[in-house]
Amino acid sequence: MILRQCGEGGEGRNALTLIYPLPWKNGQTDKFYIKNDTAARTTLKVRSYYVYFGLPHRGEDPWECTATSVGYERVRPGSRYPPRRHPVDHHFNWDQGRVLLAYQLVYITEGKGTFESEVSPERHDINAGMVITLFPGVWHRYAPDPQTGWVEQWIECRGPAFDRARESGLLRPERPVWHVGFPSELLQGFERCHALAQQRSAGVQSLLSTMGLHLLSVLPRAARKHRRAPRHIDQIVQQAQNLLAHRYHERFTVEQLARNLNVSYSSFRQAFKAQTGISPKQYQLQIRLDKAQDFLANTPKSVGEIAEILGFDSPFHLSKQFRDSIGLAPQIWRKKLARRAAAESGNG
Repeated sequence: MILRQCGEGGEGRNALTLIYPLPWKNGQTDKFYIKNDTAARTTLKVRSYYVYFGLPHRGEDPWECTATSVGYERVRPGSRYPPRRHPVDHHFNWDQGRVLLAYQLVYITEGKGTFESEVSPERHDINAGMVITLFPGVWHRYAPDPQTGWVEQWIECRGPAFDRARESGLLRPERPVWHVGFPSELLQGFERCHALAQQRSAGVQSLLSTMGLHLLSVLPRAARKHRRAPRHIDQIVQQAQNLLAHRYHERFTVEQLARNLNVSYSSFRQAFKAQTGISPKQYQLQIRLDKAQDFLANTPKSVGEIAEILGFDSPFHLSKQFRDSIGLAPQIWRKKLARRAAAESGNG
């Protein structure tokens, strides 16, 4: 845990920034692709984390919105939830639930779960592509399905901008769940938040506050687009699956595939994984490994020839991916299959 003093806060309190990087098994990270000011795409690797900020000086809130927390959490199937204790005023368990003093936008991008609120008449089934809105003073509780886990990312804000959104009916406690899908502007907005949070430098809270306003403005537009064309991204995923299955021998990346389908890669990847359970790169690799097994079992072609046919970079690349997935090197797998076939033929 890193505790950083940020100066005197409002109402005579010290404003503190608490940053909790969370441990990840096997050192895994998630990758995001961030567009920077030069339009180049850089890769941001994010572990589960959360950040809490104190309130700024009085009069230092020109945006009428103050970001007080941001975070990202991958909750694995069967793991405890929440996985680690948050500060006392934010921690909760399913039995007790929780009441916050601020607004939160919680975006679920993988997995599924459940959400309940004291002012919402029913329990909500939460799936990937939904945003849960949490309101100050409103009791709630939520949790991922133990069978699937989920990926959640959130930003917490206070201020007149969010209050007006609630008063106008844009944000309504009675309708806390938004169906938004995976629009690139929402995904990239949260990705920008994670990139800012990792900087841990002066001015980050102010920049995150502007991102809170941005995400607030994006949310209703994303929901409208999703209602108008709810099946569009689903059709693109199905089209991508067909292309990957029939063009397994061609050398192209899934990023190029997304461009050819006229969809941003971040939206495409999230929607593809939500539907299939694996990323498009994993799907492409699995198709090629299935074909490799067919070639090994039914032809005399060498590993080098098969690698060339299936679009692998080299025989070594094919061998490594095959061994990682199947547990045996291609040549050993072929010999083992041949011995089994000979034994079965002899027994027959």
